[in-house]
Amino acid sequence: MTPSICEEYFKSVKVHTIKGTRHCRSILIANDVVIRTEENDPSLLKHINVIKCPDSYKTYGDIGTNGVIIEETKQTFHFIVPSQVDFKNSSSYIDQKKIYFLNGFLITNDSLRISKNAIIRTDVVTSKNYSDGEDNDSTILINIWTLTKKEVKKSLKNCRRSYD
Repeated sequence: MTPSICEEYFKSVKVHTIKGTRHCRSILIANDVVIRTEENDPSLLKHINVIKCPDSYKTYGDIGTNGVIIEETKQTFHFIVPSQVDFKNSSSYIDQKKIYFLNGFLITNDSLRISKNAIIRTDVVTSKNYSDGEDNDSTILINIWTLTKKEVKKSLKNCRRSYD
């Protein structure tokens, strides 16, 4: 898949992101769990598969926009699903609708599993930061970051697409 094919493809689809969270980093999924590279033990790796656009987008939705690396490994990972993620002042948002994002990209699969060790931070933002969101006070966005700010910045050096 050449970059020009990817560029043309992403002009034809709507990628759902939180404003100001743009990056061009692939996600890493090992044994059906989103992980960070640092969690990998190369000696336990059984198989690896790289899925590029547009197949990664078609399979994984918005979180697959930048490609997906799929690993089969002998490791086990302690994971949670997005609705189990702890975030600052969570008790303040009990009655509000929550929309979950991974590194700024909409999570369309409620059963997506994320390694507990992969979560760097979580941000709570208002629906005003999401162009397709309901612009009201009853909806909040929970952005789960598995990338550091430094990793995001580094990924933008080679990034040509704009999602905002």
